[in-house]
Amino acid sequence: MIDYARTLSSRAGTAILSNSADGAREEEERRFGFSEVFDPICYSHEQGVNKPHRDAYVRALQRMGAEPDDVLFIDDHQVSVDGAHAVGIRAVRHLDNATTIAAIEEFLRP
Repeated sequence: MIDYARTLSSRAGTAILSNSADGAREEEERRFGFSEVFDPICYSHEQGVNKPHRDAYVRALQRMGAEPDDVLFIDDHQVSVDGAHAVGIRAVRHLDNATTIAAIEEFLRP
């Protein structure tokens, strides 16, 4: 998925909202180079609130400068998808790469 996300920069912004612990930003940057692909990267331990609490999504929207209708949220946990829906964000559960990519392409279609 990271390779696909890299291809989106000309068509859409990409961001991360992750439940995390201290050190996650540094470790994920070292392993995956997320900052080259995603902006903003919203880590729960830095925001002070975890998904699926509504404030996690609201704070991420604020950092992105986006409205709920502007965003497609993807997560592998249904409870986090439900949390996004609760604040008006369109959301899909990641089950496999092909299905998730199809959902993104549908969302981006004019």
